[in-house]
Amino acid sequence: KNRLYVGNLHHTVDEHALIQIFSKYGKLSNLDYLFHKSGPLKGKPRGYAFVEYAEPLDADKALASAHNKLLRGRKLVVTYANQAPVYPSGPSSASGYRRNLNEAGRPTALSLLKSAGGREGTKDKIAIMEAKLRQLEQ
Repeated sequence: KNRLYVGNLHHTVDEHALIQIFSKYGKLSNLDYLFHKSGPLKGKPRGYAFVEYAEPLDADKALASAHNKLLRGRKLVVTYANQAPVYPSGPSSASGYRRNLNEAGRPTALSLLKSAGGREGTKDKIAIMEAKLRQLEQ
């Protein structure tokens, strides 16, 4: 409970900035600031880091104070490292499962394809997509 995930970091936030922010809550024992290893963003920050404190109470203080704190125009997402980050308006609902319905309460095309299973052929998948398109036209 002394290791924290820090997410939603602006690309201009560096290790020094994180040390300045999080060292005021207690003694840091480790900072893992992650970069892209390959691809077009190779060498650029990934947008999250892990901060580790020597004492769990310091991590608790940092979590309570830094979560949702504004840093360079973005609200920080701070959670314990073994806990999934909670985004207020993220892709999943508050109860932790993904919705297979769009805003109007109808199933999404992708959920229809997935629920149809992999045994059907291409014609069946096309029929499902056409049915979804007709539903959207109404």
